[in-house]
Amino acid sequence: MRESDARSATKRLQLRYSLGDFCFFRVSYSACLERALFEPKGAILETAQMLPVINAETDVSGLLGARIVRRLPLLRFTRQGLLYCLNQAINYYIDLNCSFPDYLSGFSSKTRSTLKRKVRKLFDVEGANTQFVTFCGPASTGEFHRLAREVAVKTYQEKLFDGAIPATEEFAAKLKTLAETDSFRGFILSIKGAPAAYLYLPAEGDILIYGHLGYDPAYGDWSPGTVLLYLALERLFAEGKFRYFDFTHGESQTKRLFGRESFLRADVYLFRWRARNIATVLLHAAVDKASTLLGRCLDALRIRSTVRRLIRRAASS
Repeated sequence: MRESDARSATKRLQLRYSLGDFCFFRVSYSACLERALFEPKGAILETAQMLPVINAETDVSGLLGARIVRRLPLLRFTRQGLLYCLNQAINYYIDLNCSFPDYLSGFSSKTRSTLKRKVRKLFDVEGANTQFVTFCGPASTGEFHRLAREVAVKTYQEKLFDGAIPATEEFAAKLKTLAETDSFRGFILSIKGAPAAYLYLPAEGDILIYGHLGYDPAYGDWSPGTVLLYLALERLFAEGKFRYFDFTHGESQTKRLFGRESFLRADVYLFRWRARNIATVLLHAAVDKASTLLGRCLDALRIRSTVRRLIRRAASS
């Protein structure tokens, strides 16, 4: 893929060996990777020749978030190496080039009513003292990061797989750099004077990226994450600066609910022909398959949501 078609490059690939939310270990590679631009109508990955070239210093090349029209084989043996297609999933997004009422009109009347009722409930509860605050400028990043971390340490994302907003100084510096170019939006929902939910959205050009969303499980019955995202979208539509809200590829209840449009994406890697690489990829594929089968078994027993909820509660306790 041409350099102009990529949004960024990185040199590190990490394969996670996990069942559901539990990660057993990771294997890291030095890699030649590109990240495809978010473009719902953009170029489609059709052949391995469209991947970046494996250079002499790496064993892997890849294109992250490649747009595809149909699911690809998980593994494919080619002359260049072993082709491994991961994270083949729907990429939900929102076209912000309309009004918020127009956006809401795409929901069923029942869903619209439910969302509005959740917002009213949270703001009408006596003594809740609910507040919604937007952060965007460089001077606001320190306060946003501090409040977001107060919530993050209580979430299952933090306790199970380090999926919450990072606490590092490097991330804080990155946040400030983004804010200096007006490429950051942060939102905090506070209840009873304390942060209850946070939403972090970095931007690339006119595209907002769904970075991190977390909420205090103590307020789970009030749906603070859903309410915060609803209020944030209302603010973003009114602002009119951004064209797309990219939920990134991968499915969740939140993405399916709020994402109005979608297309199929995948992370596609080409591994050089070496015994270690083949063993690493085949083991990763086997563990990934086992995780998928486990999820299907739980779905068949209709207990997947219950098991996930129990795990998250245990991690948050």
